[in-house]
Amino acid sequence: METNAFGAFIEMWARAFDFSGRTRRATYWEAFLITIAISLLLGAFFPYADVIFTVLAAIPMLSMAVRRMHDIDKRGWWLLLSLIPLGGIAVSVLLLMDSDGANRFGDSPKYGKVPL
Repeated sequence: METNAFGAFIEMWARAFDFSGRTRRATYWEAFLITIAISLLLGAFFPYADVIFTVLAAIPMLSMAVRRMHDIDKRGWWLLLSLIPLGGIAVSVLLLMDSDGANRFGDSPKYGKVPL
């Protein structure tokens, strides 16, 4: 499990094609911000490198977003809401929500197994 923002970024790439399970809120946002920062830096120094990086990071970011939705007990299909006007705001609010305990997608990545 990651312990810092760089660890969250590495986890994003390591689980690039893993659309099951859950991802913590902090892990998602740390990886997201590092991805944006790298894209901005690449774009500032190398023409079109930011576009290439963004395209390469699309699947890992999507899988992490799906796992984030699972953490709040929503299916990944809710991400499609971002394709309609103002839907992106609703998705952002969902991604900011916190969750406790296990749900149908597995144990909480924050707490592990919670005794009942």
